[in-house]
Amino acid sequence: MITKPGLIHPFQAVLPPPDKAHLVATRSYLTYSDYELKDKLARNPFSYLHVIHPSGVHAPHGDDMAPVRQAFERFIERGWLQEDPEPGYYVLRQTSALGEVTGILGTVPAKAAEQGAVKVHESTLTDREVLFAQYLAQVGLNAEPTLLAHDPNPALNDVIEGITSAPAQYDFTTADAVRHSLWRATGNTADRIAKAAAHIEALYIADGHHRVASSLRLAKAHPEVPSAQSFMTFMVPGDQLVFKGYHRVLNSAETHWDLASCVDLLRAMPEVTANSNTASPTSPSPLHNQIHLRGAIQLDLTVDLSETELTLPEWLQTRVFAPVFGIQTPRTDRRLRYLTEDQWGDLQQTNFATRLAFILPPMDFSSLKSVADAGRFMPPKSTWIAPKLRSGLTLFDFGPIA
Repeated sequence: MITKPGLIHPFQAVLPPPDKAHLVATRSYLTYSDYELKDKLARNPFSYLHVIHPSGVHAPHGDDMAPVRQAFERFIERGWLQEDPEPGYYVLRQTSALGEVTGILGTVPAKAAEQGAVKVHESTLTDREVLFAQYLAQVGLNAEPTLLAHDPNPALNDVIEGITSAPAQYDFTTADAVRHSLWRATGNTADRIAKAAAHIEALYIADGHHRVASSLRLAKAHPEVPSAQSFMTFMVPGDQLVFKGYHRVLNSAETHWDLASCVDLLRAMPEVTANSNTASPTSPSPLHNQIHLRGAIQLDLTVDLSETELTLPEWLQTRVFAPVFGIQTPRTDRRLRYLTEDQWGDLQQTNFATRLAFILPPMDFSSLKSVADAGRFMPPKSTWIAPKLRSGLTLFDFGPIA
């Protein structure tokens, strides 16, 4: 009997056999172009992409998601996915050029999000919540865990260290040079995890706001289904998360301001110190309180945020984009384009004649926590956070809901 858990609970995962895990587990289908997706589907019959896309490149949509569930059940019948015989936790380690991240796979009650124990820092779109809740009800699966972070927990670290000192049951490296190691934790070992994790009072969403919101929507709609009251998560210490900058490119041709006037307004802000810089930055990451402007005008802004609780992305939206450019809904405004640090080459090739790039530094876990604890929402595309998790390595099968 596992000790009564805190926020994270054990579950019976569905996994591929160890010798097929590298073939079944896949990165998010959203990261594939149509050509890459078609090639992957043709070359690898074991890929979990065949479950997500049972009819080829175009995934099912609308009210009929039955083909996804049917494809999942075919994987079960063929032995390409198997349910573990008993509940437990799973220790997952990802090792890559970005570093090493080790955490616990389990489930979290959806009501924890409503009660404030699972903390958010981004707003969600109701339409996407409803659509994904419908998907969950029909498919009955979590195929990719939500990424949640917590404060340091030395007791839990000690338990994990003991588990990972033994050989992993799963150990493979994917084509993107990421090593995935997985350990099962059942019985007394799961009990030790539960005891250590019970002291965690809050979990912060690092990736998966819409999945959490949709899971809560599903749980509230079907309180009579116990298995649908939770969602699968990967829980990691916040200091292991990797943050990268998320930049904004403004198309000034579609605004009513010329760039020189905008820069004059920025220079006049009391919290801003502006310095001209004619050289393009060799690094895409300014210092934590700096914004590099690149375009027809080259400028480095140092922003004094000591008199406000705002993070730099919040300041940029509330003090610049909204009042200066009239961008009130940055999620959908077509004048804004978002680029990650990894798309730096694309940014350098941008035609800056009518564009202005706002190059931002990465966020950090402390800032994310501050926003979430204060109940604020950051603008969209404020955080790029790793690890990026695979679909189909561990699945939570709570069953379709009629």
